[in-house]
Amino acid sequence: MTIDGLAEYLEAHDDYIVVSHDSPDADGLGAAYALVLALQATGKRAAAAVADYVPPKYRFIDRRSLFVSIGGHPPLPFGPGGATVIVVDTHDLHYVGSQVERLIGAAAACLVIDHHELRGEIPELALLDPSASSSCELVWGVAKLLGAALPEDAAEALFSGIVYDTGSFSYPKTTERTFACALELVRMGVKPYTIHNRMYESSSIGVLILQKTVFSSLELHEGNRVAVQTLRRADLASSGASYEDAEDLVNTPLQGRTIEVSVLFKENLEGRLRCSLRSKGGVNVAHIAQSFGGGGHKTAAGFTCGSPLERAKGDVLQSIARALAR
Repeated sequence: MTIDGLAEYLEAHDDYIVVSHDSPDADGLGAAYALVLALQATGKRAAAAVADYVPPKYRFIDRRSLFVSIGGHPPLPFGPGGATVIVVDTHDLHYVGSQVERLIGAAAACLVIDHHELRGEIPELALLDPSASSSCELVWGVAKLLGAALPEDAAEALFSGIVYDTGSFSYPKTTERTFACALELVRMGVKPYTIHNRMYESSSIGVLILQKTVFSSLELHEGNRVAVQTLRRADLASSGASYEDAEDLVNTPLQGRTIEVSVLFKENLEGRLRCSLRSKGGVNVAHIAQSFGGGGHKTAAGFTCGSPLERAKGDVLQSIARALAR
């Protein structure tokens, strides 16, 4: 589906529920928030939903308290029957979680907007553009085609998602189109430092303690070309930080000149283990993540581990060693 085809679909239908993947980040939340406001601006009935809750570090995006917890209180303003569920920031519906899966199953249709590298079966109704820096960049384009007048808080949500998914405009998929989008959002009233402050300078002391603990687990492999860190659920309990607070810790080792790939194994309070991967570009970590059932971008990817930590660590290090050898 082209972006023009997507705009035609949105104009032809009336009711939408917009969701993102499980444990949504700034790009997923920003894209969903802005898309709901864009659809409402064109006279559509639209609601934003999350499987559980908006992570505390990203609550600044939801200035209107648009996001409703599926099956929680207050309930969705309207049911999914007859509505289209729009999933932003993933085209692999295995990563939306059981609550969103049930919502999709009860809806009239499901439409996907995503920018990750393609893998597996492509949904029939989908705008998939791996050349885009972020889902927020795609939603910006969709809103322009719809002729939607976005309010300032929607512009801030989009800018936040772009900043997050481009590593503050530093990742390889940051293009002229990305900067054109950012410029237009700034002209709409977005203040870049305000967004930076909310995203990167508003952490609790617990986050600093968690950073200290996780960094102390640092291991170096492959002649100091690969860094591995580990976060255990006991670390979350002792620091008082949340699981979502750990997502950026994988980037720290890339400050090292020789480090080409950074790996973070992180365990949530329920014991579920996830692996996050970052690369300076020489290794396509999306391909590594895909081999373990995950996905992402060339320089940023991840997957949920189906084996215990030590085994998962060994398997991932083997895959990275093979990629470095190539």
